[in-house]
Amino acid sequence: MTTTTEPLRGNDSLAASLPVANFLSFFAIAAVEFSVPFVAVDALGANATIVALLGICRFAPQVLLAGRAARLVERFDQRAVMIGSELLRAMAFALAALGLAFAPGVAIGIFCLANISLACGSILTAVSTQVLIPRAFADEALPKIYSRLGMAESSADAAAPFVTGLALAGLGLAPTFGSAAALALAACGLLARIPRVRVPSGSTADEKTGEASTAPADPAEGTAPAGKSTLRDGLVVNFRTPALRTVTVWSLSYNFGQCVIEAVLLITLLKTTPLTAAMFGVIRSCAVLFAVLGAYMAARLPRALRGGRGTSLFGCGAVGAYTVIGLGAYAGGTSGLLLVLAGFVIDEFCSGVVLVRVQTFRARAITDAERPMATASYRAANLTAVPVGLAVGGITGVLMSSATLLLIIGLAMVIPAVMIWSRPVRESEPTMA
Repeated sequence: MTTTTEPLRGNDSLAASLPVANFLSFFAIAAVEFSVPFVAVDALGANATIVALLGICRFAPQVLLAGRAARLVERFDQRAVMIGSELLRAMAFALAALGLAFAPGVAIGIFCLANISLACGSILTAVSTQVLIPRAFADEALPKIYSRLGMAESSADAAAPFVTGLALAGLGLAPTFGSAAALALAACGLLARIPRVRVPSGSTADEKTGEASTAPADPAEGTAPAGKSTLRDGLVVNFRTPALRTVTVWSLSYNFGQCVIEAVLLITLLKTTPLTAAMFGVIRSCAVLFAVLGAYMAARLPRALRGGRGTSLFGCGAVGAYTVIGLGAYAGGTSGLLLVLAGFVIDEFCSGVVLVRVQTFRARAITDAERPMATASYRAANLTAVPVGLAVGGITGVLMSSATLLLIIGLAMVIPAVMIWSRPVRESEPTMA
């Protein structure tokens, strides 16, 4: 477990500015993720292969460069890393804004470069944030900080597509992307308040933001020192204890199963329920609002649910919700559609809570020196589960009834639900958070 010290003076300001920077950053990212495929298809005549290529450029670098990102986080202070990643996003937005000034083939290539730049910024931010938070804030403050960050991200994801659609219609592409770049630069100004936190050079250092260590960490024997570790070493950390191993397998199962379902869900609902495009949009948008509510409630749970028991309960609910979705899609009709809506609401709320709980647990269970590579490998593994799940769903959905596939996968999601309810997770944290 990592040790804790008193928080830095001025952390109240950081606790307020970091979620705002997070909101601006994720709003800008969601705006571009919405705009680039839409513009590529609508204005440049892109086909499914081009859309898939844009998606690959957005996510593949986060997997392929995860190890390098962790080493950069180990080498530089977190203020420099976070601002640098935000500048990569600003560059991506600027590239996207220039894209339509060229012929369609060149424009697609520029959009691909923009997505690659966006991906590099994302993996750097993901690793750096998980290094920064446990070292800049006292242990008891972690759930509240992660809650604020989760609320900011979910709010941005919910608002950005709607606002961006209006902006594209009213302002056009270049001003919309220019506005996204401006948001990224505004986030840079807020991130300048981040302390110059560095990853300790060895596992024995566990101080916060440059203060003297109060106690040595207790890493696993044989762990590679910071700066020399690999993604494989990071994976070993994620599977080191029964609780870490269970949470990691649960997360991989959740992402894989969710993406298998996503690949065939819309097709099935259009066949078996009275779903319309407007209804589907309302269902998904309303569901996302419950993710914001879940992140808010994560730091305000009853005392009995503030530790591992809360992680187990809401983790069980997040994956179990897909059993409800599978049953609803298979049943069909209006009642089936209502079940699907209930499943989305349960998933978003529970995932909003459990994300905060899992981040808090991992911040306490992994040492500062091990955290960059452990975080990078954890993210790379989960991002890999996404295209694998989509591919399995896409292929299997052609070979068998999509409704039957949803029912099978929905019922199979009971397995990770039972897994995270296991004793190692329930007893992994005291109820002090």
